[in-house]
Amino acid sequence: MSSHTSTPQKPPPDSDAATIATTDSGFESGVSGPEHPKAPDPGILIDDDLASIIEVDHDSDSGYDDGSIRSLTTSLGSLEFEHIHEHGHRYHGSDRVLLPNDESEQDRLDLQHHILKMCLDGEITATDLPPTVQRIFDVGTGTGIWAIEMGDKYTSAQITGVDISPIQPVWVPPNVSFEIDDVTRPWLRTKDSIDFIHIRNMVGSIRDWKELFSEALEHLKPGGRIEVTDIRTQFECLDDTFKERGKACEAWKETFHGIAKGMGMDFDPTPKVPEWLQEVGFEDVHLESRIIPVGPWPKNKKLKALGAYYLSHMLDGGMENYSMMLFTKAGWEATSVHALLGKVRTELKDPGMHTFTRACFVTGRKSL
Repeated sequence: MSSHTSTPQKPPPDSDAATIATTDSGFESGVSGPEHPKAPDPGILIDDDLASIIEVDHDSDSGYDDGSIRSLTTSLGSLEFEHIHEHGHRYHGSDRVLLPNDESEQDRLDLQHHILKMCLDGEITATDLPPTVQRIFDVGTGTGIWAIEMGDKYTSAQITGVDISPIQPVWVPPNVSFEIDDVTRPWLRTKDSIDFIHIRNMVGSIRDWKELFSEALEHLKPGGRIEVTDIRTQFECLDDTFKERGKACEAWKETFHGIAKGMGMDFDPTPKVPEWLQEVGFEDVHLESRIIPVGPWPKNKKLKALGAYYLSHMLDGGMENYSMMLFTKAGWEATSVHALLGKVRTELKDPGMHTFTRACFVTGRKSL
């Protein structure tokens, strides 16, 4: 089946998708199980040798163009939900999800999907699934782009995507369906019935991750697999340039996570996900992280393309969509938030600041 959603513009010539596997010792501690089934690319990055592998492109230009990605997704017109309209965005009417569900967020989610595929060398899961997989459940399906591509790849499987917002397209493969539901409530479906559960981009929406993982374990078949994916809301740096040039970025990061913590929310749960999965009963838990440069500052063509896409993702909606509702709920004036974000965007477009973040893929298995 042909593509159902828009794809980002092509990267610069010869800039293949980047897949750089890293191991973060802080994540791996206490995580049991065999090695991940997929061997990393020969260009593996080890944290203590980043500088020797990620070479800075000192001839880089000033940044990435600010064009946004046009969305072709269509909402489920037969369903009517009350929404909240604030700060020029549309939010879910529950007032519980702090990210919008409007076109700007749909564009961001679709671009993020392609960024994550680049991190996986074109694959759409970090988990090796057998071609005979039958039932796949996509938690937080968003625009449905991942579920649709899985439906095209696994034509004999039944893929169900669930989300609290009805922003999925109507025309989908015959083996793909979408449901509007709140996964933080008890799941009303058959237990021990799912082969693979995919949970992605749910930071800021889940307050009790262990409860969600317990539901997943209960509904997986014996031997069923789970995969939890997110891009961390943290800035790391190859050298001292973030400290020197990223003062607004640092202020945003500290304020953002401080406000979230005060509201009882964790926007960076990934380091704790392996332990939580094990605590509820999952086996063979493994975390795989991939470096994502913030901007096209690396000399390596694969990393440069990946960084350009991620910077576009941040500038075209990522920073504003993550920040506006959260900051204003904490008492910030909208004008003050926009002023801070303007400074952050300026710093992010500085090719002299060599920052990166990580895409993290946590996998596990239900016992037989």
